[in-house]
Amino acid sequence: MIINLAKGRSVFDRLTFQRQLSIFFLITAVLMMVFVSVIAYIQAITELKANFKLYTASILKRTKDEIETKFNLVENTLNFIAADYRLQMLGKQDLKVSQRSLAKLLVDSINLNNYQVSTGNRRLTKNLIDDLIIYGADPQKPTVIIGRRDHFTVYGIEHYLSPELLAMIRSAQGKVVWSDIFYNQVGARLMVNLPQEILREELNQLVVGKWLADPQTKTGLGYLVASINLARLSDLIEDIVLGKTGRLYIIDRKLQILAAGEKNLILCPIPLDDASLRQLETAPEGSMEGKFNGRNSFIHFQEITPNRWKLVGVIASQEFQASARKVRNRILTGGILVLAAFTAMAVLAAGKITRPIKNICAFMQKVETGDLSLRVHETGSIEIEQLSQQLNRMIEHLARLLEEIYQEQIFKRKIALKMLHAQINPHFLYNTLDSISWMVATGRREIAMELLESLSTIFRVTLSGGRDIIQIGEELEHAENYLRVQRIRYQDKLDYVINVDEEIKKHLIVKITLQPLIENAIYHGIKPKLDGRGAIVILGRRIGPDLVKLSVLDDGVGMSPEKLAALQVLLAEPQLNPETEGKGYSVVNINSRIKLYFGAAYGLTYSSKEGTGTRVDILLPVKAPEEGKTL
Repeated sequence: MIINLAKGRSVFDRLTFQRQLSIFFLITAVLMMVFVSVIAYIQAITELKANFKLYTASILKRTKDEIETKFNLVENTLNFIAADYRLQMLGKQDLKVSQRSLAKLLVDSINLNNYQVSTGNRRLTKNLIDDLIIYGADPQKPTVIIGRRDHFTVYGIEHYLSPELLAMIRSAQGKVVWSDIFYNQVGARLMVNLPQEILREELNQLVVGKWLADPQTKTGLGYLVASINLARLSDLIEDIVLGKTGRLYIIDRKLQILAAGEKNLILCPIPLDDASLRQLETAPEGSMEGKFNGRNSFIHFQEITPNRWKLVGVIASQEFQASARKVRNRILTGGILVLAAFTAMAVLAAGKITRPIKNICAFMQKVETGDLSLRVHETGSIEIEQLSQQLNRMIEHLARLLEEIYQEQIFKRKIALKMLHAQINPHFLYNTLDSISWMVATGRREIAMELLESLSTIFRVTLSGGRDIIQIGEELEHAENYLRVQRIRYQDKLDYVINVDEEIKKHLIVKITLQPLIENAIYHGIKPKLDGRGAIVILGRRIGPDLVKLSVLDDGVGMSPEKLAALQVLLAEPQLNPETEGKGYSVVNINSRIKLYFGAAYGLTYSSKEGTGTRVDILLPVKAPEEGKTL
């Protein structure tokens, strides 16, 4: 056959080497343009990241300064009150000052810490101090003066002024001391109807304390304490947003969150990765990239000087990436416009080259499913046309070869099965005629007649009009006549019971399946027993919509675990062997016949216990008589 090499070839296939080289240079130029765009993008992103960090750090610095101002104002308020003449009169016996006057002093001093915040169109007045308290120096009967008694959060706060805290304030010699966080249980009993998140902020408190002493006599007058709860700390930062979603957090020296917009994080360790935590713990300020709550983030922090707390700003990397995407899109827009034409050309060329190969691959996937009648008809380059022709010839040859193998296997199976059936009849005839001869010789003619009748029935079922598949009812009749013959031969030492559901007797079984199993049970199970007595039970029922189970049980000597395991290995694969055991009928051959006729899911299953007996289960499909096949 002459193949036209020029037929079906595209323009690209006919290009000269010069034109192909020109295309190569063109693609190289495109790659260089992409490289330049990438370099520009990297430089722009570096600059954008620097500006991004600078912007965040500036907001953090401004907020930190405002917080420090408010903290310093709290300390200055305490110093202002301590210097007031009314407070100095506490230690004078000849000069008295009323508690009302001192309470008014405290309230007026609290108002000095008011600050304004804007919420929408409204301006609100807030204050960092929850309340001011004067706590007397007498540990037995301390004087307690509270500025605003309408604040439940400070009720009972004097109970949390522990001796250790008071000693620390006193040892500071007039300097202001910031305490750790504590929970006001007394206030909790008065605020029972509020949500837990609000209670956690309102009732977790700290105190800012100062030791009061007479400036002349240095006699201790008591303690001046400012109560601050975590809700008032959160007011300082919760409305401040970094970028679009970034947040601020105030943490103490233990890296525990004291103030945050996310209320569920308050009093929890700040959720940073280990490297970020180490830097946050050791450095007074810094910027880093790490993980917050498992998400990549930019993290900035600065130390708050009065108490060495830290203000931490966290902004998700996704915000920076969004800005980076905008920059990237602007840089690449021009390049994309230029590349569009070249990309279209590349796609068309690649599609032209690869489309026949893709079609051939799809064709071979269909052939893999078993349909060998398909043929491929692809045109294109010379190589594609030749490949299509070679594939078609290979599939035709493969189809012929598979058909020959299939027919050969069917022929071999038929021959093997016919040879196996030919073994059965002489074996039965030999054993049974031997028994009849013995009965006649001993004058037991009636029993000999019964044996002949049973033998006649056995051979009628064995012949079965040349069928290899019969109904289970016929097979049971064959097995019962065999058992009757054996019971007579063994002089009633053998008992048997047949209990099979009527509904399964119409279904199909491979002919002469039960009789060899019964014979094995007698000769290898019951006969080796000391007294030679035993019983055989045949059971049968339907165990599912598509499954029938027959069982042959004996109370013989059973099998050892090793022998049982070896038998199970033999039964795992179908093996037809007409020469097995010379005489008799191998259980391996029985199992193989069932699998060959009905499928690999069916066959024999053995279970046995040494000294107790053996059970063999026969699994068969639910098949009506009209479904049977004759070989």
